[in-house]
Amino acid sequence: MMTCRIFLVFPAVLILAACSAASPPGYGALKPDNALFSAAHAIQDQWQHVPMRGTTDYRIALKDGRVAIQAIGRNSASALMRRVSVDPYRCPVIEWSWYVARIQKNADIRIKDREDVAASIFLLFGDPGFLSNPQPVPTLRYVWTNGTVPVETVVDNPYLQGVVRSIVVESGTGRIGRWVTERRNVLADFRRAFGREPNEAIHAIALFTDNDQTEEPVEAYYGQAHMECVP
Repeated sequence: MMTCRIFLVFPAVLILAACSAASPPGYGALKPDNALFSAAHAIQDQWQHVPMRGTTDYRIALKDGRVAIQAIGRNSASALMRRVSVDPYRCPVIEWSWYVARIQKNADIRIKDREDVAASIFLLFGDPGFLSNPQPVPTLRYVWTNGTVPVETVVDNPYLQGVVRSIVVESGTGRIGRWVTERRNVLADFRRAFGREPNEAIHAIALFTDNDQTEEPVEAYYGQAHMECVP
C-alpha cells in the first residue's frame, strides 16, 4: 500500500522541481543531520529530473525493506539533481547506500560509445547555474560499474574531459543484489582526481544511471547519503 502511494506522488516531485528551474540560481543549506538525500524524504528534497538522452525511470520503491530511489534505464541517460551547500573542508566525509540489481556487461566508462554506469553519484564543486542546463564545474563522480575498470581507478570522463572525473567505487558483480554502504573522504578523492585542492563548495548533487550507449538492462537503487562534519 505504501509503495503504490509513493509511486503516485514521486513523479509530481519531478514536475514541481522542473517548474522551479526558472528561479534565480541558488542553493539551500544542509539539513541538521547533514543529509545530502534520503529516499524517505524525496518530496522535501525537491529533485529535478535532467534528461540528456531519453529519460531514465526514477521513482520511489521498496527494496529489501528499505525505501529507495529506483533507477531503471530505458535506453536513456538522465539525472536526478538537487542543490546543496557543503563546505568540503568542514564536512569532508560522505557516506551513502546503494544497490545494483542489473548491470551492463559491455559498458566501459573510458570509451564514449560504451560510457554507461549502473549507478553513480555526482558532487558538483561550484555553482552550475540553472539545473535544467547546468554549466560545467569541477565534478567528482563515484561510480558502480562492471569489472572492466578496477576499483579505485580514476577516469577522466570522455565527454567532459577535465571537468568530470570518476572514481570507481564498485567494480563487477561481486556485490550485486544487496545493499552496500560506501564511505569516502571527498577532499582526498578530489585531490587525487584533479591534482589540486577544491576552491569551491559542493553546490549540487546528482544521481545518475544510464544505458543509452550499450542499451543493456540496468537497474539500481539509491538509499540515502549524508556528510560527516568536524566540529
